[in-house]
Amino acid sequence: MAHRFVLVVTLCMLIAVVGCETASPVPTSVPASATPVRPTVTLAPPTPTVPPTAPPTMTPRPTVQALVPEMVLVEPGTFEMGTADGREDEQPVHAVQITRAFYVAKYEVTFAEYDLFCADTTGVSKPSDNGQGRGNRPVTGVEWGDAVAYCNWLSEKEGLTPCYTGKGRLIQCDFSANGYRLPTEAEWEYAARGGPQSQGYLYAGGNAPDDVAWYGGNAGGQAHPVGQKQPNELGLYDMSGNSWEWCWDLYNAQYYASSPAADPPGPANAPAGQALGPERVRRGGNCLEGENLLRATCRSSGGATYAGNNGFRLVRTK
Repeated sequence: MAHRFVLVVTLCMLIAVVGCETASPVPTSVPASATPVRPTVTLAPPTPTVPPTAPPTMTPRPTVQALVPEMVLVEPGTFEMGTADGREDEQPVHAVQITRAFYVAKYEVTFAEYDLFCADTTGVSKPSDNGQGRGNRPVTGVEWGDAVAYCNWLSEKEGLTPCYTGKGRLIQCDFSANGYRLPTEAEWEYAARGGPQSQGYLYAGGNAPDDVAWYGGNAGGQAHPVGQKQPNELGLYDMSGNSWEWCWDLYNAQYYASSPAADPPGPANAPAGQALGPERVRRGGNCLEGENLLRATCRSSGGATYAGNNGFRLVRTK
């Protein structure tokens, strides 16, 4: 019995040892000559170098040299403004005293002069010449506000003090400034009549319209180069005919009845009911009008934004 017990115990111990060895992991040996496998890496192509973009260069606006108008000095004086033989808005005849000497351009502003302003000023387009030609012809198709802007532009070009400030209906004029401006209606008529040298002509420079003006009777429906007709007593050309000339004043048909005696600046306000807004005075007639509108006393008007056959002439306070 004892022998059999010992044999059973021995068998159990052998079975336990074999089971433990079977459960233990058997290490796998790597041959010394085996080369380790490296992962494959794909490299992106190099990014090309882009040179920095240079900032855009601004082409400078070419310098514009303005044309300086030839001016004539008009001395102070007193004259009878209006006429009893004209239209209702030319009455009553009343004495006006011009107390300040002023210079007035010998010629109307031409296309050649005005085109330089357009080339040098953002937002201002050249007016059409309607196929008549530009150059030394009087500029037409100019709104009142653009004529004012031209005056300030030319003043700044020449280093003078501009006369105008404000915009639109709020534009004000400093008559004491030495820059260019539009004439008042009284200054225009005084100069057209010949100032202190006046001979009392019906038109600016004479009593025969063909001698002094381009108008509907001789112009062939178009404006002509300035300075071809007979000048007036002051040596001013085309104050009758060729193109209408803007003045500073607001228009009021009844203004003469209450106009101040000295240096009248025009009405402070325009009357209500003007179809194109506050109207400005224009003088002198043009190349399409009859001789009646060429008279030195004849008054006309247009909305400030009406270009029409309107041009202008420059003045400066002395």
